[in-house]
Amino acid sequence: MNASIAIRANAPQSLLSAPLRIGAAVAIAFLLVLAVVTARHESQQAVQNATGVLSRDTARVTLPSVEVVGRRERASAVRGGGAG
Repeated sequence: MNASIAIRANAPQSLLSAPLRIGAAVAIAFLLVLAVVTARHESQQAVQNATGVLSRDTARVTLPSVEVVGRRERASAVRGGGAG
């Protein structure tokens, strides 16, 4: 019986009170949510900026026509035959 009392008496005690730990957990959760919301906003802003730049700088290019001068004959699948 004395052993169980000694074990309970030596149990580690929290250095912070329960309300303080809950407050710290809420503050950390708030900071995480704030970071996610900020990252999402910045990502959307970057996409909008990139879309604007790409659509503004798009240029139409007309390539010169190509004339076919000659045609090649197909190469045969087997060359030269014989193993040597």
